Amino acid sequence: MREIVIVIADLYLEPELAASPAAAMAASPVAAAAGIAAAAGGGAQEDAALGIGQLARFGEKKTLPAGWRAWVAQWLGLPQFAGAPPASIAAAALADVPADRVVWHATPLHLMAGLTSVHFDRRSVLRPPRAELEALAASFSATFHGSGFALHPLEGGELLLSGPAVPAPAATTEPARMLLTPVAEALPAGEGAPALRRLGAEIEMWLHHHPVNDERARRGAPPVAALWVWGGGASAAAAAGAQRRLTDQAFGADTYVRGLWRLAGGESLPMPVDWAALIGESRAQRALGVVEVAELLHAHVPWSLADAVAEIDRRLIVPSLAALRSGRLERLVLLANDRSLSLRAADRWRLWRHLRKARAGVECLI
Repeated sequence: MREIVIVIADLYLEPELAASPAAAMAASPVAAAAGIAAAAGGGAQEDAALGIGQLARFGEKKTLPAGWRAWVAQWLGLPQFAGAPPASIAAAALADVPADRVVWHATPLHLMAGLTSVHFDRRSVLRPPRAELEALAASFSATFHGSGFALHPLEGGELLLSGPAVPAPAATTEPARMLLTPVAEALPAGEGAPALRRLGAEIEMWLHHHPVNDERARRGAPPVAALWVWGGGASAAAAAGAQRRLTDQAFGADTYVRGLWRLAGGESLPMPVDWAALIGESRAQRALGVVEVAELLHAHVPWSLADAVAEIDRRLIVPSLAALRSGRLERLVLLANDRSLSLRAADRWRLWRHLRKARAGVECLI
């Protein structure tokens, strides 16, 4: 295999962490996250963060002004979609969205109400099972009949909202970036914002005591308090099935990647259990894997951000670096927090020569 790209899709750091001296010294919030993982746990956790630490010290760092999605579209050879709204690309994975509709992501959220504000944290983004998404879509159709809007379940625990164009453009915020912005400030803004805000408020009232939430409460799952509408634009579904032979593989449940691969004429696959085995057995020239911190935090309730980053490091980064050292891989790229870290096989001597220095460097990234 020539190249592996690993995306941590929702790793965005809080303002106080991004502004810390450690993050500034590391010149990459991704590297700072590795330092956090090392410092928080020590011992085995320090070893688990070694992969990201090595990438941060010896890899090439770049800023991604347009975010990881635009980078991936360019990497896949689809520059015409690099500037497209995320929901427009995600819609390509569906068969029932008319091409003339406007689409938005409608991400299920659990928001915690305080005395004066509503709180969002890394576990606020929910990924309900398919049966719940279908139940919400059917109920929405009955309740909002005649509104012109419809919900469509997506693979990976998300919903797509389709509807008529709003009177004017509205700026929206991706949920993962709400850690950097108070919820009230992250609401739709611009001339077209009132229509989306009004719909969002109606959806919140509809979800209150919804049967789906009653069932979630019975099994101890957090309720779906809102469907966060974001990333909207015209559907790109009509452009699916590009006429070329796709040899690149994609893994993970991310809806943008699923739609992008459909537009390229291929299909994305679930994340493999054994990433190291994939590297050794795959016949693809290049592979991309997308993971989420929130998914790990929901699966392991006691875990912190440091634990989740360390697990991603252990499962994905470390095996990929091992393949780079052995010459089975030519290039490794990590994308997170609007940064890229890349290392080529030609530079693998650095990993051997400075291994001891890299271990100490993980702590220095704090």
